[in-house]
Amino acid sequence: MKYQDLIESVRDRVQLDDSEHARQAVEAVLATLGHCMTPDARTQLAEHLPGLLEPAMEVPGDTEIRDSEALLIEIAYRIDSTPERARYIGEALLETLREMDPDLVDELRGELHTDLLETLEPEGEPPEWAGSVDPSAPVELSDDEVEQALQRLPEWDGDHNAIQRTVVLPRDRHIPLIHGVQTEARKTDNHVRIDQDGDSVTFTLNTASKGVVTESDIDLAERINNVVAEVGSSGKPG
Repeated sequence: MKYQDLIESVRDRVQLDDSEHARQAVEAVLATLGHCMTPDARTQLAEHLPGLLEPAMEVPGDTEIRDSEALLIEIAYRIDSTPERARYIGEALLETLREMDPDLVDELRGELHTDLLETLEPEGEPPEWAGSVDPSAPVELSDDEVEQALQRLPEWDGDHNAIQRTVVLPRDRHIPLIHGVQTEARKTDNHVRIDQDGDSVTFTLNTASKGVVTESDIDLAERINNVVAEVGSSGKPG
């Protein structure tokens, strides 16, 4: 397995700007997975990786159990991005490793204490930063149409370029909130940008392939409202 081949493959799959960004992304995924493995397993995995990536697995401490939501949130934190973006990067790395060393992926799966790799399995959409994968190419809404839609969504604001809602909840509610919102986004083949700042979580919607708000974004906003209501009442989205 060659370092440059691995980095360039991830860079191209996720459409990153350059190889340096790809390296940082790969190291973020590896370090996060490393925390979920035993120290011995980290060492064994590092031996299979190109030498320049071995330090990414040199994480301190014993095994830390994480669920899939926490895994994506931690990767996102390390790359200063969103959990959805983290999932795409994880998918790209897993696909690359599977092509270069299938036995390594099987070994990695066996060493993890939970089914964390399942959340990094491709779901059919390309690992791009944002964009609807709906082949029907939803129609752009005008400012007037967005304004009319927002009348029934008073928690949201914006214009034909994007709509946004900020939710304030205790930090321990952020994981179920983000997971619920991501689930609804996948159901609608849409994209949501998620930004966290203290107790606040901000959701931004637009159909990025067009850079505008479409009817699918309005539908997703309504779904997000339902998730917020469930999580805000200490429930968990179904």
